[in-house]
Amino acid sequence: MAAVDWIEETIRKEYIDCDFMRVDGYLFLHPTDKAETLEKELEATRRADLPTELLNSIPGIESENGHCIHFPRQGQFHIMKYLNGLAKAFVEKGGNIFTSTRATHISEKGATAGGYNISASSIVAATNTPVNDIVTMHTKQFPYRTYVIAATIPRNAVKPALWWDTGDQESKWITAPYHYVRTQSYSDKFDLLIAGGEDHKTGQADKEEIPEEERYEKLIEWTTKRFTQINDIVYRWSGQVMEPLDSMAFIGKNPGNDNIYIITGDSGNGMTHGTLGGIIITDMINGKENAWSAIYKPTRVPLKVAGNYIRELLSMAGQYVDWISKGDVESADELQNDEGAIVSSGLKKLAVYKDKQGDLHVFSATCPHLGCVVQWNADEKTFDCPCHGSRFSNEGRVINGPAISDLKKIEIKDLVGSL
Repeated sequence: MAAVDWIEETIRKEYIDCDFMRVDGYLFLHPTDKAETLEKELEATRRADLPTELLNSIPGIESENGHCIHFPRQGQFHIMKYLNGLAKAFVEKGGNIFTSTRATHISEKGATAGGYNISASSIVAATNTPVNDIVTMHTKQFPYRTYVIAATIPRNAVKPALWWDTGDQESKWITAPYHYVRTQSYSDKFDLLIAGGEDHKTGQADKEEIPEEERYEKLIEWTTKRFTQINDIVYRWSGQVMEPLDSMAFIGKNPGNDNIYIITGDSGNGMTHGTLGGIIITDMINGKENAWSAIYKPTRVPLKVAGNYIRELLSMAGQYVDWISKGDVESADELQNDEGAIVSSGLKKLAVYKDKQGDLHVFSATCPHLGCVVQWNADEKTFDCPCHGSRFSNEGRVINGPAISDLKKIEIKDLVGSL
């Protein structure tokens, strides 16, 4: 709530036009969940001194029966408009922003970027998943893909609010993926209803036998059942979410470092966690006490969820079995244009993409982070690592950490007869 207040105050002070508004939030039961979940959640909010209340129905969703918890004075805004205004204000105050500049070899002395050595007294890695750390933090949180649709609805047909369900309790994933909904102004005639969910561990959609590209249909089905005002689906996309084992973000000093700070484990709450991270780490760098730093410290060990920790590590370790399994296809000849796959070539695993012109692009399928075999994502047209969430474009370029280098390109002439 302090983060939302900070965002609202900054928008006011810097005159940022980003559609900010205070809205009500409603948490309701997933069909697989029990009423006691809401009761426990309500008790937790009361212990945290939040002004919540239990309602007998769910405002805005007539098709859902049952109770919900009302969270007043939540916030929503247009994130890109906000970030644009925030960046403008930062530059006006003397700050510098360098885009398209990949930082590598991050240490307590600084980093390498664009061929230059950058020195810094304090370094903050706020890259969704930390790219400065090879192992430690990647055993405490796990990457998930989440899916989103945006549909047009008649203007003012749905009162702006936030909705969440409590998550699928029968899911094979420990995090019990949940659905989330909000509205957004769009045009003179329409608003957008934005709905998300149908999460799965990155690179492991096949574990539920629901390919990435089919997740949108399940999401559309769930949404249209609850919001009959929907007209057309105009946008769809997916994103990467880092889920910490104990559901709390990791904000503070990177384990083992004195002047490297991280912000990660956002669990879908990146807007507030990013802001909260800025507040906490600014205080830490300036030697100021912060009441929340202990709650979010990255060195904590999630002992209360030790069983889940072991299950997640076993799941991660199980992905290395891909080294001895068959590829997705026997030969690259089976690929259609604009399609990719993992192909076995002797003892090697190859990431192969056939572009729209029919030309092949071949890379080592070994993730340069810790050696997992990447998987083809037909929705995003990327190669995704099922162990720690690194992602690579169909041209082998790294687009998501923790890997900081590209997939190794392999010349087709060196593979004659093996594709």
